[in-house]
Amino acid sequence: MGSAVKLTSKVGTLTDIGSLINPGDFVAFGGGWSCNKPMAVVREIIRQRIDKLKVMSIVGGWEMEWLLASGCVDHLVFSFLSLEFFGLPANFRRVAEKKLIELTEIEGCSMIKGLEAARLGLPFAQFMGPKGSDIVKEAPELYKTVTCPFTGKELTAIQAIVPDVAVIHAQRADEQGNVQIFGTSASDMDMAMAARRTIVTVEEIVSGDEIRKNKTATKLFRTDVDMVIHCPFGASPCSSIPHYSAHLLQMMQDVDGLSPKKAAEYIPATIGKNEEEYWSNVGGEAARQKLTSLARTTGRIEWTGDIKAAKATDYDVADEMVVSLARTIDDGDSTVLGSFTPLAYAAYNLAKMTHAPNSFVVGYSGVDPYPFQMGFHTSEAACIANSAGLWSMTECIEALHFRGTGDVEAVSSAQMDANGDINISWLPMPIRDQDGKPTGEWNSRGLRLPGGAGAPVVFGLHRKSVAYFPNHSKMLFVPKVNYITGTRVYLTDEERKAQGLRPGPMIVVTNLCVMEMVARGKWRALSLHKGVTPPNVQDNTGFPVEVADDCPVTEAPTLQEQEFIRTIDPKGIRHLDFISGKERAAKLPAILQEEWDSV
Repeated sequence: MGSAVKLTSKVGTLTDIGSLINPGDFVAFGGGWSCNKPMAVVREIIRQRIDKLKVMSIVGGWEMEWLLASGCVDHLVFSFLSLEFFGLPANFRRVAEKKLIELTEIEGCSMIKGLEAARLGLPFAQFMGPKGSDIVKEAPELYKTVTCPFTGKELTAIQAIVPDVAVIHAQRADEQGNVQIFGTSASDMDMAMAARRTIVTVEEIVSGDEIRKNKTATKLFRTDVDMVIHCPFGASPCSSIPHYSAHLLQMMQDVDGLSPKKAAEYIPATIGKNEEEYWSNVGGEAARQKLTSLARTTGRIEWTGDIKAAKATDYDVADEMVVSLARTIDDGDSTVLGSFTPLAYAAYNLAKMTHAPNSFVVGYSGVDPYPFQMGFHTSEAACIANSAGLWSMTECIEALHFRGTGDVEAVSSAQMDANGDINISWLPMPIRDQDGKPTGEWNSRGLRLPGGAGAPVVFGLHRKSVAYFPNHSKMLFVPKVNYITGTRVYLTDEERKAQGLRPGPMIVVTNLCVMEMVARGKWRALSLHKGVTPPNVQDNTGFPVEVADDCPVTEAPTLQEQEFIRTIDPKGIRHLDFISGKERAAKLPAILQEEWDSV
């Protein structure tokens, strides 16, 4: 009697990861921002004490903070590390500022191209890269300048990036390893196909027949997968839409618990010996039900029939900035939403509801979403649910950034200088003697910032360079940035056309004014906000800004725009962008608790 036909199963368990991840391996972690991170595998790496790792992520945060706090990392490769509205990661700052491990900073789009080169079996990839950035200058072993053999145009080349292991989280797979993604994804597929081995955790394992009923959702096939692990809530405390939202109340506890002085005790007490113990420590079934309900809070905002022009007379600076930022978007513009910042998200939604209904928006992985209601727990779910389709971060960057078809992706930074250069990498700090007194000298690498992600490319390739700053000051607007994370190398219309780029303005919206760089190093105020005088702007800017005698007052919001802003942001979370980090930390718990209690 013959043997039965049997398909090979690639199903494993979390405890099996040690067969694929070894000490010293180069491990790439999928997901982006606080979305779809393979956090259950991160916890298991810590439990199994797999250390001396070289690790990377495209836009990272929580996964790296846990690994750094646990001492598992010897080498960190990154483009951006942030805990978003919870602030800068303490352990990232610690290891970077004290030079405790090896760091390699790679611009985000470059990282994607390096993975893409490996995926295609090529030694490098070339693209319109982050010219003028110090990131490129400081990594000559990764970046080279090459010349197109057909056009003679200078391009940036990035070396192929080949991880030993890729670890990603997805919504579902079959036992053979065919993987489907329904929510936010970064460059997970590039990672999986570039790596030598791939582990995928999934919310559910379904039959091959079920996979084939929705075959367009299959993003990764079994030939590129080595292990599939059934791990419900395996991305938590990060989100995995449409299944559950981020566990923000737990993240708030993690920020405190992972602080360098508490981490050694907090980590084992929280993660336990397995995922069952972990969940018993972070809220159990009651928390899981809440997170599931929050992921279903996907409020769409309907368009009104008529646009009304009646102006408001009573409005605050938050409304003024939201409206001013929205007005940088023209009808038909392609706009990209980066990490969740309430002020920018409110502005993009407002533009679509008013003067720019045909603007093409990409947020998280959602493509062309209807206007949606914001919330810390719910913005991602609302954006995804109301979208026409899904793009990975790679697909977005290739469609809008590299092709030069993107118009606006508003950025913010720690410094901007007279040349329009931005710094999101390092701030200088005074050097102190053994008694704690300033010596008069400065450490140019004193305070580690999150990094630029894709901002260095965005700032140069998009038609418009738009930046926004809720706190206009000389600490922000400096004569020369400490570190050039990004710059608009090709500025004039002629320079941009010669590079095949579309000409466009460089506009900055602040809490005092709207201003434009009209030539390299030359700035002019386009309008002053209500109650602001020319000296208010000039005295708070570290470089000259021309303010004409007839400089207009910024156009007031309309009453209808105010109404729309309150519909988009009913809890007023946009106001958090205008207060200090300490004040924000004091107000945020009550806001998160109110959202949590609403379901």
